[in-house]
Amino acid sequence: MAEEEFPNTTHEGFNVTLHTTLVVTTKLVLPTPAKPILPVQTGEQAQQEEQSSGMTIFFSLLVLAICIILVHLLIRYRLHFLPESVAVVSLGILMGAVIKIIEFKKLANWKEEEMFRPNMFFLLLLPPIIFESGYSLHKGNFFQNIGSITLFSVFGTAISAFVVGGGIYFLGQADVISKLNMTDSFAFGSLISAVDPVATIAIFNALHVDPVLNMLVFGESILNDAVSIVLTKAVSLNATFCGGH
Repeated sequence: MAEEEFPNTTHEGFNVTLHTTLVVTTKLVLPTPAKPILPVQTGEQAQQEEQSSGMTIFFSLLVLAICIILVHLLIRYRLHFLPESVAVVSLGILMGAVIKIIEFKKLANWKEEEMFRPNMFFLLLLPPIIFESGYSLHKGNFFQNIGSITLFSVFGTAISAFVVGGGIYFLGQADVISKLNMTDSFAFGSLISAVDPVATIAIFNALHVDPVLNMLVFGESILNDAVSIVLTKAVSLNATFCGGH
């Protein structure tokens, strides 16, 4: 009788041990969560994006080609009364009006193609402008007049920022224009004070004015952007610490 009970007891103990081991192992080894399946881009969507990118490149190259032809015609026919920058800006306004008319008439929708993305400006257009200005800069005239250039770019830009910002603030308080607080007024004044005299420099180059005068205007236009950025950052930090009042 004892010999028959011993195998049963051993078998039951083995089952309990096996069950406990399986439970502990299951708790320790957690199942790996399934990764979410990302939506697969269909061939039609990829084709539409490729077509949109191609139209954007074509539209940009078309605008650049028309601008180059326009500038060439101005130089060839010696139309000095019309600066190149003014002609290019007028061309942009005209093309924008034509696109709006086409969109209003529902003939086509070029809103995606004409959209000017920030990456295109910062990566394609801005670096050549900055590097070309620095490359074509006459170092001798620039450093000979560095005192006057610094005076105009630093103090002139600061005075313009405070005058414009203060004027906007007080005109808003007098209900002449929309009311802005002190921080917004001086931030706008700092941004608008850094002028870029493209048309003035183009006229100077066409008329072959005094190189010193040309360098004073050109050098000031190079440095006033940095001054404007510093003033805007200072106004923003002051608004952060003072609560924007």
